[in-house]
Amino acid sequence: MSLQPQGILFELLTQICPENIEVAALQEDFVEKLCQAFQAEGGAFLLIRPDGLEQTLKVSRTAKPTWSIASQSNWQAHPLAKHLLSQKSGFVAPNSEIPHWFQSEAFSLTSLYIQPLAWEDELLGAIALFNLSQERFSEEDQKSFAQFAALLSKAIAQQRQLNQLKIQNANLEVNQWQLLRSRNTLRALFDNIPVSMYIIDKKYNLIAVNMDRAKRINSLPNELVGRRCYEALYNYEDICPDCKVIESLFGGKVTTRTKREWQKDDQSLEWEISTYPIFDENNQVIQAILFEQDVTEKRRLEASLAQSEKLAAVGQLAAGLAHEINNPLTAIIANTQLLQRELKEDTDKLEMIDLIAKAGQRAAQVVRNLLDLARKEEYLFEPTDVNQTLNRAISLMQHELVSRHITLIYEPSENLPQIMASQDRLQGVWVNLLANAIDSFDESEQRMIRITTSANSSEVRVVVSDTGKGIPPEKLNRIFEPFYTTKAPGKGTGLGLSLVHRIIKQHGGNIHVDSQVGVGTIFTISSPINSLETNS
Repeated sequence: MSLQPQGILFELLTQICPENIEVAALQEDFVEKLCQAFQAEGGAFLLIRPDGLEQTLKVSRTAKPTWSIASQSNWQAHPLAKHLLSQKSGFVAPNSEIPHWFQSEAFSLTSLYIQPLAWEDELLGAIALFNLSQERFSEEDQKSFAQFAALLSKAIAQQRQLNQLKIQNANLEVNQWQLLRSRNTLRALFDNIPVSMYIIDKKYNLIAVNMDRAKRINSLPNELVGRRCYEALYNYEDICPDCKVIESLFGGKVTTRTKREWQKDDQSLEWEISTYPIFDENNQVIQAILFEQDVTEKRRLEASLAQSEKLAAVGQLAAGLAHEINNPLTAIIANTQLLQRELKEDTDKLEMIDLIAKAGQRAAQVVRNLLDLARKEEYLFEPTDVNQTLNRAISLMQHELVSRHITLIYEPSENLPQIMASQDRLQGVWVNLLANAIDSFDESEQRMIRITTSANSSEVRVVVSDTGKGIPPEKLNRIFEPFYTTKAPGKGTGLGLSLVHRIIKQHGGNIHVDSQVGVGTIFTISSPINSLETNS
């Protein structure tokens, strides 16, 4: 081979092929220079693709190469296929059908040389040279051309692998971006949802903690991850009492429980804790996610609604029942008073009559309470100083407090804003709460009642607490029901707290109770400062 063809082939390998021989413009330049190197009148460059057979064709010395693609997915149906599949280079006997092989009628053939392009037994395409002088295209030239084809095939294969790698890398970047975006979305949802959430493994180690749960203990999520959940979140040395997450971690169950959490101001929060198992690809539990939702207000509203429904039903019953009892009761009381006047000297009989009179008076008081419960009377709302109504109630109960050796601590807030309220009804609320606190003490207990008042921009709050025996949890949610009492038989009618609940609600306020057996009970009453607007 002369130096000129070798130089052109070297140029093709070093300049055109590395750029990307699969680009159409480069293929046209490639065919032009290849025909120039071997003094061929024309030629074709063929590339096999998954979607067809691509070719760049030069039909004469003066014609420019043109690029096209045959859109047949099965290139083996092409007439050149039998020559290409053999992967053997050489001259092919010319015939009139060969131009059709290249989808052209614009040239005539005297000779055709085909050089397949293959790499690692994979056929990539072929090079065809038209009207090439067999005498001038010696065996040495054919050998050099085959070596060139081998290097070109390697370059094409590597370029395709590189292109595939770029596509895969681009897809990977897109997937990474989508994954990052999904992660950021989930993290934003995880941190901003107004529910405490965290994930633990089977050793109770925290895997993830959202912002809401971390804020409850004045911490950051990354400061908690890796620590045991009961140590980091609850400051326990062992698993939390009544914890049900073990059923999710080792049984794959969904569980729900409630937990009461006491605050520094002796108020409590009620949390609903749900646990859900997290499975791996083999459907084995590997972690659990816990949701902790504050349901304190929800429970209060549920209790308030249930209480209102009970009061409505009892009120209707009480109105009719009270009137039916009141008539014979009036006759009993009147006749006992007559008998008391006539039997002044008969001590034994007079004692019996006195017992009847006391029982009648007690029954009459029950009837009056029933009528108060059933009556939908209009309250006279006027500007009211809550501290003054408390002072009057304390004065009324002072004798009971002294006689039972009970210490009363009264801490009124100065400059307490006035509220629109019925003074007499509000005073009745404090008397009822004080009476309940007084009755809550056993003989051996430390007896102390504390009353505090406070206010913020929207409401006035009164807290009445005692160190009495407390109310069991199973009875706590029923204390506002009519006729339900925790006192000993004969010591209570069960209507006092029902009336208190009704009066506070008619003032647009709320009443909440917390109690611990052996510690005491706390009643918290809040009334809006604009309660006149509420009631109107």
